Amino acid sequence: MRRSLALALAVALGCGGWRPELDPKEHLRGEHTRLVQEPFERLWPAVLHGLEEEGLRVAEADRGRGAIATRPVRFAGADVQKKLAEIADLSRARREGMGRVSELDVTYYLLLAPAGEAGTSLKIRSAIDAVDRSEATFLGPGVFQVVPHHLDVPSRGVVEHDLMRRLVANLFTAEEMLFMLGELGVD
Repeated sequence: MRRSLALALAVALGCGGWRPELDPKEHLRGEHTRLVQEPFERLWPAVLHGLEEEGLRVAEADRGRGAIATRPVRFAGADVQKKLAEIADLSRARREGMGRVSELDVTYYLLLAPAGEAGTSLKIRSAIDAVDRSEATFLGPGVFQVVPHHLDVPSRGVVEHDLMRRLVANLFTAEEMLFMLGELGVD
């Protein structure tokens, strides 16, 4: 009995259980929050459309919880190391022995919640998965296997801020956008 209960709990947690990225009460490093003067009912479909316009595919959207998760955006190529240094805090990853990163996956999480009568709180978070393929394992005479090492690296808030700017630009006029982002006078 105890064993079957433990197995059921493990399956439940592994299949869509609690995820801090989708918990509005949890504060994640790098998250970007704005109060948008649009009611939730109008902002929800506009954000989904804006994500589509940006080429981001939605993996999960729960209107009741106000949560949207995108499919990972993959970065690879010669500039991936530079991109990673721009968007992530690498101190912990370097302590854990991160080598040369060959690819990078960024998943966005958007949380919308009614705020007042005509406003909505929009919170953008991300999960950054850096893939290090520099480690090879010797399996036998002349046989090597490259073992990818996945590292979750904390965001510096760069990708969240960039996505917020792009979404707001798709939804509002230039003047409204600058006012909402708190950047009046910035061209």
